Amino acid sequence: MILFLYLGIMPYLEEKVNVTLAIILTPFALGLEFLLILGLIDTKKNKLIIEKERIISVGVFKTKSLLIKNIKGFKVDKNYLFYFSKNENEKKIKVSRYVGGFGELLSWSQQFFDDLDVEEFKNDEQKILENRAYGMTPKERADNLLKAKKTTKIINVISWMVALSTWFFPKYYQIQIILCGMLPIIGLIIFKSSKGLIRLDEKPNSPYPNIHSTLIIPSLTLLIRALTDFQILDYSGLWVPVSTLVLVIGYIIMNDAYVHYNFKKGSTYLTLLGVFMLGSSYAYGLIITTNGAFEEADPLVYDVGILSKRISKGKTTSYYLELEKWGPQNEIDEVSVSKNIYNSKEVGDKAVVYFNTGLYKIPYFFVIQ
Repeated sequence: MILFLYLGIMPYLEEKVNVTLAIILTPFALGLEFLLILGLIDTKKNKLIIEKERIISVGVFKTKSLLIKNIKGFKVDKNYLFYFSKNENEKKIKVSRYVGGFGELLSWSQQFFDDLDVEEFKNDEQKILENRAYGMTPKERADNLLKAKKTTKIINVISWMVALSTWFFPKYYQIQIILCGMLPIIGLIIFKSSKGLIRLDEKPNSPYPNIHSTLIIPSLTLLIRALTDFQILDYSGLWVPVSTLVLVIGYIIMNDAYVHYNFKKGSTYLTLLGVFMLGSSYAYGLIITTNGAFEEADPLVYDVGILSKRISKGKTTSYYLELEKWGPQNEIDEVSVSKNIYNSKEVGDKAVVYFNTGLYKIPYFFVIQ
């Protein structure tokens, strides 16, 4: 809770607020903070009561009960055990895996109720094998399902490898940025061409293969490289290409979502919201990194006087130099630099600033020494 609280206010701790970080981090951190507070209250108050004829769950906001004879079955994921009623109007009961005696409870459930995860997996797999969109014969459909699983596994592994190398060892920067930019697009092409067989995201017990990692990992890597590698002087030229790219990705996804996803389930909306957030991260990261990495014009070089220097310590340590006015920077400003540059400079020294207009006319700069 302390970590996410700090993460939410971190962009405002600097003398000059980082607007981009504030837009990304603050809603994310506050949302998680709210969930953690609810989790803490739930841990204190929640309990499960098993009587001879019913199961009772006491929660934060309400108490639920199900007659044992009316329980349709149960499901288990990495965090919870769920009991479902035969009556669709009755809400399910959720039990944390971390309650005392959970193993005994699960064993009792397996003995007396149906495992709906197993049934659902079999039903979904049967639907795939009966769907003529995935092949003309059951064997062809089974082969296509196996092929889709192999394809998604390969591209997900490649995405992890490319992303990690770009994150930690950006030696071949241009090639790595191109690959990080191409992988989510390739993933979306595979997703669209599968006619619903491959999903953007799917629950762990589903027979449908997914391209979850292919969308998430390269997109986050592009965002991190954009935030750490380039200091943007003027954001006005950024929003049109980013918005256009997000709209294109959104259209591709929503065009499929209406056909293959159940909008009566809340999880569908959470999945789509997550995809749009990742689309925004991808678009921002791709535009900023390619704007700098593929600029062919020689940079303008400025020798700029250092007015002051400071260190900001928190979750990470940041180093800042306050520079005089230079070139298009018509006001005194503080810039982030590496530890080596910070230690090599004193107040009154000169810093060398590289400035460029960028491939998409989004001006950026960085201090090299």
